[in-house]
Order: sequence, then structure tokens, then C-alpha cells
Amino acid sequence: MGKWKKIKCKMGPGKGAHLLFSPMPITYQSPDRDRFSGIKVTSRYLTMRDGVRLAVDVYFPEPYDFRQPLPVLLHQTRYWRRTRFKWPYRWFMSPFQGSAGRLVKDIVLSGYVLVNVDARGSGASFGSRVYPWMPDEVDDGVEIVDWIIQQPWSNGNVGAVGISYTGTAAEYLATRNHPAVKAYMPLFSLYDIYTDIALPGGIPHDGFISRWGRANALLDANQNPLPYPIAKLLIQGVAPVKGHESELERALEEHRENLNVDETSKGIMFRGQTPGGGGVVQIADDNSIGPVQGNYESGAFLSGSGWYDGAYQLSAIKRFRNLDLPYNKLVIGAWSHGGKWHTSPGYSGPNQDDLPALATHYFDHFLKGYDTPATETPRVQYFTMQEEKWKTADQWPPKGTEMVPLWLDKGRKLVTKAPASRGVDVLQHDPTSGTGELTRWRALAGLVPTHKYYPDRREQTRPLLHYQTAPLSADAEVTGHPILELWIQTRESDGSIFIYLDDVLPNGDLRYVTEGLLRASHCKESDAPDPMQGIVPVRSFKEADSAPLPAGEPTLLRIDLLPTSYLFRAGHAIRLTLATADKDNFADLNREGSEYGILWGERQGGRLLLPVGAK
Repeated sequence: MGKWKKIKCKMGPGKGAHLLFSPMPITYQSPDRDRFSGIKVTSRYLTMRDGVRLAVDVYFPEPYDFRQPLPVLLHQTRYWRRTRFKWPYRWFMSPFQGSAGRLVKDIVLSGYVLVNVDARGSGASFGSRVYPWMPDEVDDGVEIVDWIIQQPWSNGNVGAVGISYTGTAAEYLATRNHPAVKAYMPLFSLYDIYTDIALPGGIPHDGFISRWGRANALLDANQNPLPYPIAKLLIQGVAPVKGHESELERALEEHRENLNVDETSKGIMFRGQTPGGGGVVQIADDNSIGPVQGNYESGAFLSGSGWYDGAYQLSAIKRFRNLDLPYNKLVIGAWSHGGKWHTSPGYSGPNQDDLPALATHYFDHFLKGYDTPATETPRVQYFTMQEEKWKTADQWPPKGTEMVPLWLDKGRKLVTKAPASRGVDVLQHDPTSGTGELTRWRALAGLVPTHKYYPDRREQTRPLLHYQTAPLSADAEVTGHPILELWIQTRESDGSIFIYLDDVLPNGDLRYVTEGLLRASHCKESDAPDPMQGIVPVRSFKEADSAPLPAGEPTLLRIDLLPTSYLFRAGHAIRLTLATADKDNFADLNREGSEYGILWGERQGGRLLLPVGAK
């Protein structure tokens, strides 16, 4: 049996981060790693039950003795299973590009066969697609697993792994409960398509949906969607199946029947709403894994995300809290979408956390039967930014945190005691306010080519309404889900509110921490079963539960901010900023010229609840 050992490991690029063994990242090397030095890639078409042919690459570690079968990892993608580079670059460009390529390379060289598939209607595969993760696509995964376990190079144990879209594809496979699939590793992927990506807080995420729709349309036409000059110089298109190069054009012809998600989702504003376009997609939740997650009967789950990974760290938390399986673990780092960057403000840079080690220690245990730390580590591993330290817990949120209130007060202050007087500040709608291009939301579309997220917060927040504490007398760790209880008074029947939490340095610079948002007509909360019930305000986001704001009457909006783990240092201040728009990412739901009274004071006054942990 393979063994692991506790050794020193680096934890991110932050100062003071060289520590003795910590459960994450694990510096683990598979006992099989020394056996292999190269990778062989073969390709073929695999015919599905309805005659649709899927393009499949199979990666083998070299040298490989086919008399010793290996476990297999399945990866289903709609973003080209492999890129074909232009001549002459194709002769020396590695297929293992970026952080995802490194992850693939290290896993295969640790003694795994990887089966990488272009989902139907994408890449070099035939067929068409009407919406993401449609039932035919999920059923293809089952059929591919059936094929895998019949191959002489398979030991009969399969794992499903993926990042972003492919992470959700891996999780959808779990709904079919195939007995050969023993372990799932969805990384940086959604749980509830409505709240996590399409309409966070009930506000249309138009920026992402339109960009993603355009990018997918280009991919399906075999065109490079990346805007970077180097990509245009190097990339020709998707790699055809070897020996079937002439069939690529026929496959691309069938892709013309694909429906664009930007078009099929237009008009969706509420959960359960049937979109236009002929009813191909019945409801928005057709694309969500959350409603069907209770169907899982077996398998180990390791969910991973990052604090600046759009809202997918909330997805990972919801998945973790909802799953009732013997092995169910959660890892959240100071990562961007996909894990390329370490994004802790002031300590950011290329991600040095060992994601391949995280994957191989996990799969080595469940697919090879090796004795690794997979079952010994705590259920939750998370990174506290600014402290630059990995921590562990047995639950999420971690025990020992207390919701500490900070009240809005006159002079735009945040104070530790409820004010004795009352007042109102005016929040005027400014459709030009935004968060820029280097944000957690833009990263979901691969459009942030740097580790320096939110670099200009001082200028972005200058014209906005904000409330700030005095300099802190001691460090304060905020780990969990901040909640703003905001009392507003307005003549508007609806609108949108954006809230931001920033760290104010002694020199006045701001570091973005997290944010929240809510369409005001969704202020009604629900007591329906939900993995986050009792942790954050839960809403149905159904049209029947929405209502116009009562004109001129004080109304309470309870808005949760996306989860975080962040250490506010002594001498720094905490700032809460309010806005009505984020023009760079979200639809504007406010009427021109609208304004909101923000109430503060002893009664019906706003307060920020921060989950503060004991130091």
C-alpha cells in the first residue's frame, strides 16, 4: 500500500507562509509517480446509443505495461478536449498549458489513464446541444464509463473530475449513480445556476451570460474565442480525431443546430420561470445541480473553490452542506477561478498551492486503495487571507465564530454600539458606477490575465455612499457569511442594491474583501429547506414571492455577502460601501433618477453583522 508522510510545504506566496505540514495544501507524491516519465495520447470516436459520435482522447502514462490496469479519470468538456496549434507551433507546443494543463499532466504521470471527451455538439464531436448539461450529455457520461470499464487498461475504478463547466459535468454524472465511479472532484463549479451565476441576488448577470454565449458560439464554429494576441497567433482550432481529420467539418456542420445560452435564457427573471424561444429549456433550474443532488447514493466528494471565484465558493459550500455521504470534504483557497492565481490582496501572485497533490492523494485512496491522508484530514480546509494561513474545521461555518454587529451611524460611521439618535442618508442611483474589469465576475469568463484583482477601489468607491469604522485596536478575523441588515425608505417600487466590504489601510488605500447584491423586490425570505437555511437569508426568487416595495415606508433588506475568510489587521478600518449599479457586470434594474433613504439609528437602523472568530 502507498504511504504518505508529513513534510514541509509552502502555503501560497505570502510572507511567513513556510510552515510545517498543514492539511492543505498537501505535499504528497503518489508512490507510482517515479514509474512514469512521459504521456502518450491516442484519439478515437466513440459512438453513443443514438448514433452520435463523440471525440475521445485517452492519455496513458509512459512507459506503461498494459498487463497492469490503472484507474481512470473521466473529464467531459465543451471547451475543446485538446487544442490544435498552428504550424509550426504544433510541433513543439505542449498540450498541457496553464494551471489546468499542469493538473492533468501531474495526475496522469501519477499512474492514471485520463479519458477526455468533447461533449456532444462541441469540439470535434458530432451532434448538437440545446442547453448545458442536458440529459443526453449526462447519459453520455454513463455510456462512456460503461466503455471505460470494459477496456484492458482499466482497473474498473473511475473518478470524475473537472473545473468550472467540466466540474459540473462531473457532478451531474453522480446523479446516475454508476457503481464504477467511486470518487468525484468538482472544482470551481456551480451548484445553483440561478443564484450562483445567472442572477445572483435576483439581478441578471448580463455581462457573463453574453460573453459566455458568444465564446461558446465561436468554439462551436471552431474559432478561437480568446482575445489575447498570443492565442490568435498560436491556436488554429480544436484537434481533430487522428485518422478522421476529414470528418471535422461534418461535425462542425451539426454544431450549427446548437442553441446559444444567451438567447435561450433571455427574459428569465425569476426562479421557475419558463423562458421564451419555444420552451426548449423548461425552467432555469434545468441547468442546476442543486435540485437533483439528493439523488446521490454513493461516492466520495471533494469540492474546491476560491474566495475570488465568482460566487462558486458559495456553490462549493452549499454542495458540502447538502451532501450526506461518508466522505464529503470542502477546500477553499485564496484562489481565482480555475486556481491560476493566489488572490489575497497585497500577497497576490501565481498560485503555489499544490492542486495536483490534492487530487492525487484523494484519487490514490479511493481509486487505488492506497493509505493516504484523504480520510484523515478534517472535513473543511480554508485559507485566511492577510494572515496567509491554511486552517481546518469539521463544519462550515467553522465553530467559534460570533456575529458581531456594526451599526450605521451619522457621519457615515460604523460603530460598535447602537446609535442613540436617528437619521437618514441618501443613496442616489448612479448608472455609471462599476467594479472594473479585474473582478471575480470577469474571471469566470477567463478575462482577468493578472493576479491583481480590484486594483482601483479608492477611485471606484470615492463617489459612493460608504460607512467606516475607526481604526481597529486589535486584529479581527472575519470567516463566514457577513450579513447586512439594511433599512431603506423609497418611493421606488423596485431596484437593485450592491454592497461591498473593504479593508482600509492606514494610508487610505482600500483592499476589496467581498460583496453582496439583491434585487429589492426579493426582500421576502423563505423558511423552505435549503442547505444555507439558518446561515444566511434564504429566498425562493419566485415571481409569486416577489413584491413591490411599500412606497415611502421603511423596509428591511437582509443581504448576505459572499463568504470569505479575511484578517483585518489592527490599525486598519472596515468600510461598507453601497451602490445601485455595477455597470461592468450586471443589468441595471433602477429607474433613472431613483434614490433610496438609508436609515440609521436606534430603531429601524442598518447594521452589518460580521462573523468574527476568536483569535
